[in-house]
Amino acid sequence: MDENVVGLVDRKYIEKKDERRKRMKILAEILDSFRILAKKGVLPESKKALAYDYKEEFEALHRIDRSEGDILYFAYTYFSEDENYENQGNLIPEGITIEDAPDFHIELTDILNVVSNEEINKRIAWSAPRGHAKSAYLSNVFPIHQVIFNKRKYILIISETDSAAKKFVEWVGNELKHNEKLRRDFGELLSPSKALNDKDNQEAFLTKTGTLVEAASIGKQLRGKRNGSHRPDLVICDDLESSKNTNTVELVQKNIDWFDKVVIPIGDPARTAFVYMGTTVVSNGLLQHVMSKADFQSKTFAAIVSPPERGDLWDELETKLRDAENPNRLEDAKSFYELNREEMDKGVKVLWEGRWTYFALIVQKANMTSRAFNSEFMNNPIDTENAIFKLDALTYFDYDEIHEKKKFFEYYSAWDIALGKNNRSDYNAIVTVARDKRTGIFYVVDAWAKKVPAHEALEQALKIMRKYKPKVFAVETVAAQHDFYRQLKEAMTKTGIYGTKLQPIVSRTKKEERIEMLEPLVENGALRFMRHQRLLLEQLEQFPNGTNDDVPDALQMAVDIGTRMKRRTYYKKPKGL
Repeated sequence: MDENVVGLVDRKYIEKKDERRKRMKILAEILDSFRILAKKGVLPESKKALAYDYKEEFEALHRIDRSEGDILYFAYTYFSEDENYENQGNLIPEGITIEDAPDFHIELTDILNVVSNEEINKRIAWSAPRGHAKSAYLSNVFPIHQVIFNKRKYILIISETDSAAKKFVEWVGNELKHNEKLRRDFGELLSPSKALNDKDNQEAFLTKTGTLVEAASIGKQLRGKRNGSHRPDLVICDDLESSKNTNTVELVQKNIDWFDKVVIPIGDPARTAFVYMGTTVVSNGLLQHVMSKADFQSKTFAAIVSPPERGDLWDELETKLRDAENPNRLEDAKSFYELNREEMDKGVKVLWEGRWTYFALIVQKANMTSRAFNSEFMNNPIDTENAIFKLDALTYFDYDEIHEKKKFFEYYSAWDIALGKNNRSDYNAIVTVARDKRTGIFYVVDAWAKKVPAHEALEQALKIMRKYKPKVFAVETVAAQHDFYRQLKEAMTKTGIYGTKLQPIVSRTKKEERIEMLEPLVENGALRFMRHQRLLLEQLEQFPNGTNDDVPDALQMAVDIGTRMKRRTYYKKPKGL
């Protein structure tokens, strides 16, 4: 490659939109006149080479003109295998076009367009899931865009570690040095030979147009940073937090203090933009602190935008994936999905279908803890510091422990009814507990929950009655739920279930308060669980900040009914009476 590349376009046309468009208009008129002459067959040979040069310049100007205000187009034009296949640093694979771009990438680049061209001192804080290319656009493409259009004079890229930030800076520098299409259109802003650049090392480089791009990490001393007379005018914060620097309250507060006292004051209020994008690691961390600031435009994204209508089928698929004793569980899950694909895909919408299908997300979820999945992909971390129910503090049991001593147990069940056509938001949940008559300890023997219509849950209620023969089966009877209480009562009579008392429940306290009342029982080991009760354990762990708490609600009702039942007390008859 020629180390002294001269771009197809004069720098003044790159940096000055008005001059660029005047030049485009002139070239368009010249090319039109050449086409007319060519059609008439009177275009001189001497003009043909000139026409080719003008055409190349016009096309480059068109790419440049659109790129300035459209960062998504810029990314697909200069960093795609299809458009720039000889470049080593392409981000967009072959066969993927701009028409394939997900809404998330469109929205992400749209907000960067605003920062670039409309509000140069805008402040943004976004929480986005892992693996969704936010860094590719924010910390790879965006700095290059700002450099080549000479929008900024000092770009600071901050990450969790020095090595992560340096990789971003290195990638940006390598593209400016070696991306042939970029250099052909925009000229040489950084020489491939480090010795010919004023500053060029792992931590920073200085372009020929005087823009400094520098790496930094969280916690670093940044006061007094300058590039000549310029203070940082674009501060990119990319995934500043991880489990390593948020695992104590003191570390979280240290991050917050650093950001407020060091990062925010570093720039010029009239010129400096702050763009912070990351994944929510802890519920009260730095990212949430920044997102709560009035002068930051904030938004949270989750990998799953809209859940499926047939949550019951997906629960069944996830159960298959978690069956550790089945070496073919992934293949079985795929077969199950293909067999039921049409039903299972109804209602599903994910953030980036091309990278993370709903099936792929559920596979990922099955491979990790609920806590990790909710943090990494749903941006809904569990507040472990203030969590009411901690999974490692629960008492667990195996069903055999109570099966062998059936005579000492009595059973209680409760149904938390979810109403609605498809029940996409809430679960119909039926929980059954076994109460040891000798000790009063409760064992959760069955925790059924599915997003199905209430009439299907009613059939499940009858099955549970026949299986466990609970003394009492509780049903919440608020408003429209009362009709299903009536239907269940009629169905019990028709099917010959007489040994179970159907108990209507009208709750007088808030659901959250009722569920929280389970905590002392859990803490004392008087309420015990089985490890395979995945959904119940997930909802307990996420309570009270989770999306759903239907299964814990049903559990609370079952335990409450069992607690109210008086224990039988046997007295020895006195002699002589």
